[in-house]
Amino acid sequence: MTSRSKQSWLSDLASVAAGLSREQEPRPHYSQRGSNAHAVGAVSFAPLVRRALVTVREMQEEHLFAEVLGFECLDALGETDSSPEGELERRVGKPHLWSAEPESWSEADLCDFLEVFHDLASRPAKRWFHQYSGCGWHPTKFSKGSGQALYRWRINRILDQSHIGLRLADSGGDIGRMTRVMPGELGALIDDMSRADAPAQTQVDHAIALFRQRGGTRETKRSAVVALAGILEERRFLLSDELLSKDEGALFQIANKFHIRHQRADQRDDYDDEFLDWIFYWFLATVQLTDRLVASRLGNAADEAGLDRG
Repeated sequence: MTSRSKQSWLSDLASVAAGLSREQEPRPHYSQRGSNAHAVGAVSFAPLVRRALVTVREMQEEHLFAEVLGFECLDALGETDSSPEGELERRVGKPHLWSAEPESWSEADLCDFLEVFHDLASRPAKRWFHQYSGCGWHPTKFSKGSGQALYRWRINRILDQSHIGLRLADSGGDIGRMTRVMPGELGALIDDMSRADAPAQTQVDHAIALFRQRGGTRETKRSAVVALAGILEERRFLLSDELLSKDEGALFQIANKFHIRHQRADQRDDYDDEFLDWIFYWFLATVQLTDRLVASRLGNAADEAGLDRG
């Protein structure tokens, strides 16, 4: 196929891509659609571990970890100094997980296992055919970014069908780490903000990572709120200009009076953890609003500069 023919074929494929059928889960049956649908359809822990193990081993056979772990070759061309057990030992001190029975695993074991293999994932970008005794195709020139994205997609499909309430973060400073699943539209807000490219993105990523980490405590949540409050403090004049007069003060009154930022003796600390959840989402949405206000101001300034030059 000539280069021009290849380009034409790719162009034709792209034009019909939206209409191609996609893999879908089977339609739910009666008991899966009722009030107990979640209990019936969800995967319990030992089967979840088993599915994760099978999927990781399948990906190993597909050479997704070959850059580090190597691959089988009759001429030993794919050998490395590493192995699944060796990497689990070196990174988390748990070499036994590669062969352990699922019934013996803890939640921490599963999280460690999935995070280690996420870090090992790297998709083969090219391959070559080893003719010796029909040895077969061997991978070369790996792409870590696309390999890890594929790994997260396949593993999260399994995690999302369980009761565990955790998944591998797809973006942000904690990408590839097991994080708490956030509810509905609030989860969408976190996803949007962790994929943004805003002036304070490093601080936002840090706050999100603190807030949604597995096993997060009241203190980590409070630290996440403090990080967002710091961003808003830097933008206080912007909030004052763009919102109704004095409205921006309510943000900082809450942060300062409820033992969140300064921790003075006269501050209240008798609030539930749910209060921290609420204020985190409120502050994060306000940071998103100020990002848009900053972008709007920059756009207007650019337009005015263009008119002046004209």
